[in-house]
Amino acid sequence: MKINFFASILLFVCSISLASAQETDSKDLSYLFPQPKSWDFGIQIMSGVEESQYTNQANRDFINEPYFVGRLGFFAQYNLTKKSSLRSEISAGAFSRLAPTLSFQYGYNFAPRWTAYGGIGLDIDFNNQAFSPERDAEQRLINPRLQLGVRYQATKSLFFDLRYEQDMLDRTKRQDLSNSIGKFKTISLGAGFKF
Repeated sequence: MKINFFASILLFVCSISLASAQETDSKDLSYLFPQPKSWDFGIQIMSGVEESQYTNQANRDFINEPYFVGRLGFFAQYNLTKKSSLRSEISAGAFSRLAPTLSFQYGYNFAPRWTAYGGIGLDIDFNNQAFSPERDAEQRLINPRLQLGVRYQATKSLFFDLRYEQDMLDRTKRQDLSNSIGKFKTISLGAGFKF
């Protein structure tokens, strides 16, 4: 419930920013649409709210209390055309859920300064006590996550990122496959810097 409230607020703020960005005088924005077949590298910091929803053995739904998460990551982006790009990120938790995540995304510049993207992230967990997907006992170290988001390019180097992520598989403890905590859902806002 709280995560939906935060998502609504972040979506509203981005909508207002988009409307005000389009009202400003048009300037040279050629740096926002790099030449095709070029590379960008950078660093990104994300912080947000995460919660999980699951059903217990009595078929009652439960929602874990949302908690704060922070991640630090690096990215490499390959610009296919002036409006589309492929991006790879490696990130890790700053103070909770320290497992690294490897992400692959496709982005499309739908307006000056704005890029919508979608992709998949793979949480890679080496901790034997951690939560991981329950469906495949041989692949418990990897949990796929769906990623959808939008980026706003504030300057040539600085950008802001609003992202929604959700696990594709339920998470469970390796020692007790019946103890599922459901799928994690995360809404995060971050900032990044292109080198």
